[in-house]
Amino acid sequence: MGKKCTNDYFNNLRSVMKSLIKNIIYFFTPNFYNKFHSSSKDIYITFDDGPSSDNTCVILDVFKKHKMTATFFLIGSEMEKHPDIVKRIINEDHAIGYHSFSHKSLKSISFFEFIEDLKSAKLLFNKYSIKNKFYRPPYGDLTVFKFLWMIVTGWKIIMWSHDSRDSFDDKNIVLESILHEEIQFGSIHLFHDDYDDTAEIMPKILEHYSNNGVNCAKIHI
Repeated sequence: MGKKCTNDYFNNLRSVMKSLIKNIIYFFTPNFYNKFHSSSKDIYITFDDGPSSDNTCVILDVFKKHKMTATFFLIGSEMEKHPDIVKRIINEDHAIGYHSFSHKSLKSISFFEFIEDLKSAKLLFNKYSIKNKFYRPPYGDLTVFKFLWMIVTGWKIIMWSHDSRDSFDDKNIVLESILHEEIQFGSIHLFHDDYDDTAEIMPKILEHYSNNGVNCAKIHI
């Protein structure tokens, strides 16, 4: 019994230390961002999992109306399906980041598959003359070695400080939460443009920010 407790203690300690080391690497390494320190009244709305044939253009219309911009983390396979939407995102001065080719967690693929995925990103970004190298890992999952490889090869990893939970919660809950939360300048907000509900509530969200003197801006680093 005593031996089992000792083993459990050291296993737990090893797990805690591993998590601590990983977080230190992530948060104290250049090119990792989950918020920005801003002197302006900017926040950064980001969308994952597009482009969506049903919703992305609806969202773009809302941003165009308010003369604001956003950052779209696109899935490579969806970029191939919807080149016109990709071009519109670029032409209307939004930013584009990469969200993998097929939305597989980095924890579930080999290092070789990961390298091939980044090669696909390079081809797609070259096709559309996208100069930045923004990356958001699917599900927010990272591993230390893949993370370090991205840093060495010049990718900027963009996470988030505010999760809208639009992929989990009812649209009314999402909206009410946003309307009543404290606005933090420099914050990065996570949404998904492949959800109908997100497109439906986006006009009220941007109107809320506009009425409070807040500008929604694309990420530019």
